Amino acid sequence: MTRCLAWTGVAPLPAIQQSTETGPPGFSVTRRFHHSVRDFLRSLTGMEKRFWLLVVAVGLIAGLGAAGLLKVLRFTQELFWRSEAEDFLSGVVAAPSWRRMLIPLLGGALVTLLSLVVGQPLRGHGTAGIIESIWVRSGRLPLHRALLRGLVSILAVAMGAPLGREGALLSTGAASGSALAQWLGLNAGQTRLLVACGASAGMASAYNVPIGAALFGLEVLLGSFAMELFGPIVVSCVVATLVSRVLIADHPSYVIPGYTLLHPRELLLALVLGVLLGGASALYVRGINVMSDLLDRVSSWLAPFLPLLAMGVVGVVAVWLPQLLGNGYDAVNAALLGRMSLTLLLVLPLAKLALTSLCAGAGVPGGLFTPSLFFGALLGGAFGMLSERLFPGSAPSGAYALLGMGAVLAGTTHASVSAVLLIFELTGDYPLVLPLMLSAVVSAAISRRLEPESLYTSVLNRRNVRMPATIPHWLRQEGARALLKPVSKRVSPSAPFQEVVALLLELPAGEDLYVTDEAGRYRGALVLDELKGHLPDHSLLQATIAEDIMDTQVKPITPEMSLSEVAARFAQTALERLPVVDSGRRLLGTISKMDVLRQGTF
Repeated sequence: MTRCLAWTGVAPLPAIQQSTETGPPGFSVTRRFHHSVRDFLRSLTGMEKRFWLLVVAVGLIAGLGAAGLLKVLRFTQELFWRSEAEDFLSGVVAAPSWRRMLIPLLGGALVTLLSLVVGQPLRGHGTAGIIESIWVRSGRLPLHRALLRGLVSILAVAMGAPLGREGALLSTGAASGSALAQWLGLNAGQTRLLVACGASAGMASAYNVPIGAALFGLEVLLGSFAMELFGPIVVSCVVATLVSRVLIADHPSYVIPGYTLLHPRELLLALVLGVLLGGASALYVRGINVMSDLLDRVSSWLAPFLPLLAMGVVGVVAVWLPQLLGNGYDAVNAALLGRMSLTLLLVLPLAKLALTSLCAGAGVPGGLFTPSLFFGALLGGAFGMLSERLFPGSAPSGAYALLGMGAVLAGTTHASVSAVLLIFELTGDYPLVLPLMLSAVVSAAISRRLEPESLYTSVLNRRNVRMPATIPHWLRQEGARALLKPVSKRVSPSAPFQEVVALLLELPAGEDLYVTDEAGRYRGALVLDELKGHLPDHSLLQATIAEDIMDTQVKPITPEMSLSEVAARFAQTALERLPVVDSGRRLLGTISKMDVLRQGTF
């Protein structure tokens, strides 16, 4: 069943009505809009007006929080690496080898020290915790822990942790929404929605992506595009983005040439890329999970020191591969511009996955969204460079790097819609939207087939937290035909009693014998237990045939019936199996009660 929140008490945004007013161009539209907003505000109750004010407040807090945390990031990078945020890699490359090893080690020591002081690990990438809060904890998130974890995450990333800065911004925005809702005593539905608003606003302000962030909140966090949810999240994202554009920057995160992929051959290559990166996305998710499982088994006395050890490994690797440190923005930008060698395009994604998995599993807080962009961009760039060599005249490798970002993002989150719009807003390259959509959808489908859980739900599954399914109820049900099993034995209506008994005794437990005529049409069922007490006089057994003792009250089912209808039919009988017939009552097979129960939902 589609994940959808219970009624939140939130009035949807008003629609602009048709009008016959005339006036200067744009005047009537503006006037209608003002009238719609005025009527909408008048129609709200006091509680609803308070909620919409909180939606705006959460967006404002998320925007200000993002601006503050990013200033901390830039200050820390300049302090330790002597580089600006937009040119982080040049400062790392210019640093001597001992500094590349020492600074990440100091970052790991900071995480370890604070974990010991707080008395609990700061691990996790945040988004899974937000989803768990929305669906399991009625939107409750501890504000103080979120703020501390966000600050530590930003400092760790600035000092070289190969994780994303977005983790801090999402968790801070979500915790702010939770704190406001609990402070004012909102109901559970409104609290959950405010948490999603805060998280989405945090992402919007982090990357200047209001549309993609809003859809990320709906598709990934809430699992629904209901209008009651859409309005508040959009408002929060708009407010947060306005704040970030004033205080941070007002341009796409990646400024690249305008690529186009319109040739049929290029669309075919985009399809192939989607298939390959769908497998790579499953590998990414599984790699994160395997490393986390391994590190969860270490001794309790060693666990607090894992961040120190993991960041020490990062520092050693950074001596040879400085591109792996921090967010990886410069490496992704180089791949998008086609300025990276094929060797690095192949080596860096695997090394990034290894170090990201190590740090995330060791307990270094940070996001996994940005590392997945790194992983996808470089693999896509490698694919594009190989395509250029095999097919001279193909599109530049940077175009395929962009497609790779979207394909891996869709494959790891299982959210194609928000992935496409996030990449479009991050790069501003609209002409690539068609191949981007194609590769993202294919990647998500392949990844879901290979790894049923997304990057976020897999974390929750390890905690034994089960999420409602995102696939619609009517689409997920396979129907009776998918559970159909052939009939092993059947008899004619004229079969003698001795033959019937012999066949019934040979059948496995729970199976019955069915009576069919010469054309294979179902006539009735023979159930061994039900024959007891219903046999004719012993002197007449020799003359008894199957037609005399068959049960005609066993109602068959048809292949077109839904599983809910089949389950309802089983509720009316004690039989373990029911016969399945077509429109002409020809016996096709049987369905067992156990197979129906394994489906889990009806």
